[in-house]
Amino acid sequence: MLKKFYKTVNPWGWWGPIREKVMAEDPSFVPNRNAVHDLTNVAVGIVWQLCLVTLPIYIVLRQWNWAGGIFVLLVVTTGFMKFRWFDRLERPWLEPCPITA
Repeated sequence: MLKKFYKTVNPWGWWGPIREKVMAEDPSFVPNRNAVHDLTNVAVGIVWQLCLVTLPIYIVLRQWNWAGGIFVLLVVTTGFMKFRWFDRLERPWLEPCPITA
């Protein structure tokens, strides 16, 4: 059951013994090696989310210098997330529907 979970989810991390068993059964299985990429996206995503929360607060408080800086950071993190995360997502909704195809 754990091997099925690992093969389905394909997590990164310390799965060495399970990964070896799965690869012994299925040599074509490719383990996930994207830990650094994923963790970078999470860190930038946290900053992006904090910008979304704090920007309106500084606007209401009329702290324009802070609001401007946060807005610039929001634009930069949005661009980063668009190119490093969103553009790399699988898009099953763009595939033709098998019923109508």
